[in-house]
Amino acid sequence: MKRILFILLTLVTTLGVCGQTKLTAEQQKQIVDKIDKGAALMKNMQCEFTQTKSMKMLKKDMQSKGVMYFKSPDKLRWQYTSPYDYIFILNGDKVSLKSAKSSKNIDVQRNKMFRQITDIILKSITGGGLKSAADFTVDMYKGDNGYYANLYPKKKELKQIYKTIVIYFNPELTMVSSVRMEEKTGDVTTVKLLNVKTNTSFNEKVFDIN
Repeated sequence: MKRILFILLTLVTTLGVCGQTKLTAEQQKQIVDKIDKGAALMKNMQCEFTQTKSMKMLKKDMQSKGVMYFKSPDKLRWQYTSPYDYIFILNGDKVSLKSAKSSKNIDVQRNKMFRQITDIILKSITGGGLKSAADFTVDMYKGDNGYYANLYPKKKELKQIYKTIVIYFNPELTMVSSVRMEEKTGDVTTVKLLNVKTNTSFNEKVFDIN
């Protein structure tokens, strides 16, 4: 269960911030509205990703990579390809977790934690969750490389694990470029999206749950 939870929360990234300016309430509203419009136009997305996990107890960061497919509103395939094979598929209310040795299907509606986390995953991918006042307190900033949002969890389950989730956006504010998660323990996970393609055709069998 701990492994499954880690995989899920990793999807919901460590980029250094040199210069930063906190936006005013009016500026934040304008930027969030622009991001929401970009998210609404995204029907699907496919990309590669890299993931870096920095742990206080380890001197060397853990590196992994993979591919991701997304279709609005609720289909996602997150597949690790190196250094191990692991697949997370979300298709509506169903989740499938697959490795070389095991496979497990979960009904999201019957598990409160999974339901909350899968909702956050989908919102984090598009940046469409910045208005989710029930889930997070959100502060927007302008840094040297563009805009980013600090999300502070409100719900007990996530507050017990995460201190901050930071979502970085591309210069056009049309999609997320990376996500940084700082845990209560001080461990940090960073996910960067690469070679992103949006609103293109691909085989939707990647979302099949057997």
